[in-house]
Amino acid sequence: MKNLTKMLLGALAIAGFAGTASAQDAAAPAPSFTLSGVATMQSDYRFRGISQNSKEFTPEASLTLSAPYGFYVSAWSAKTNWGGNNPSYELDLYGGKHFDLGGTDLNLVAYYYSYPDFRAGKGPSASYYETQVQLTHAFGPLTIMIQGVESPQFTLGSGEGWYVSGTGTYAVADWLTVSSTIGHQWVASAPSDYTHYDFGATATWHSWSLDARYVGTDIGKAACTTFWMATPNACSGGFVATLNYNVADLLK
Repeated sequence: MKNLTKMLLGALAIAGFAGTASAQDAAAPAPSFTLSGVATMQSDYRFRGISQNSKEFTPEASLTLSAPYGFYVSAWSAKTNWGGNNPSYELDLYGGKHFDLGGTDLNLVAYYYSYPDFRAGKGPSASYYETQVQLTHAFGPLTIMIQGVESPQFTLGSGEGWYVSGTGTYAVADWLTVSSTIGHQWVASAPSDYTHYDFGATATWHSWSLDARYVGTDIGKAACTTFWMATPNACSGGFVATLNYNVADLLK
């Protein structure tokens, strides 16, 4: 899932931010830039519960450049298929800054979703922009992340969009976590808003991680095919497996 990959990238960025704060406290020189990457294979690329690749296996890759004082920029790409292999891929560009609010991480993100080969004739663009606000706090082994998102113009000219979500992650062991997300999406011209959810577990070993979870939405089949996604059963529930290979610093 895209969210899982972004959580991994976010963890790397937060770690870099924590390192920055420690360096400042010690009056040490400002930390250098770091370039991290994640290569991913998913059994189905789901975005907010909806399949973006016709429930097919999906290769994905991302790069994140972390800068001093909590700044970062990232690029993420994945194969897509909304019907007839159109578009064939997604390329997201985003950047932001982490702030330490007394042990709570505030992440402000400017996020652009692009579909460079989307064929729409004279129709509206599929690409769109979001502003994201994320708050993350750890309570021992339990980490809670709350997110709020606003888009002035959602994909395909469908009007303003709003999204909220909450994710809980519990560390069972140093190599195993269980997690769950629930989110709600509103779009101005949608026939109705919807809720999505997922729950599963992630195992890590060195630079590898394997995630398995169930993903579902409350979108009916008619609303799914007429507005949210043209491909059959894109909004129905299913299990998703995600294999990640993480490189912490490509500049070393």
